[in-house]
Amino acid sequence: MQTAIRFDPERLPARTRALREEVREFLREEAAAGTFDPARAYKARGFDRGFSQRVAARGWIGLTWPKKYGGQERSFLDRYVVSEEFPAACAPVGCHFVADRQSGPVIIRYAREEVKQEVLPKIIAGDACFCIGMSEPGSGSDLFAAATKAERVE
Repeated sequence: MQTAIRFDPERLPARTRALREEVREFLREEAAAGTFDPARAYKARGFDRGFSQRVAARGWIGLTWPKKYGGQERSFLDRYVVSEEFPAACAPVGCHFVADRQSGPVIIRYAREEVKQEVLPKIIAGDACFCIGMSEPGSGSDLFAAATKAERVE
């Protein structure tokens, strides 16, 4: 017997649905202004500091971060919805994406307070960008191909 796979319609909280519509409207306005072409996928996510600063002005960088560091303390579901809409529209998020999603949370977790106070506001404002270099001998940037070994020493 064959049955069709059925998925329930998305059930997002009202606040998250409203956020999604706000992001979509922002992206429509940016595309209409010529900031980016939604029909053209950007290589390396595109880099546009002005776009990232406008995203920051909406409070969408550091969305889940503590308010103490300029964040909104919103849910990870909200962050997911925002993060999902940008690539769907081919928006140029290369300036802020790594800082927002990877480097900022690491700084929040591990950095000294004076580093947090200096760097995090720049990320939140869309003024700081980061890149991550990953390379291992014999695997390059393919970290799944990296190999390790351990040797017991005195």
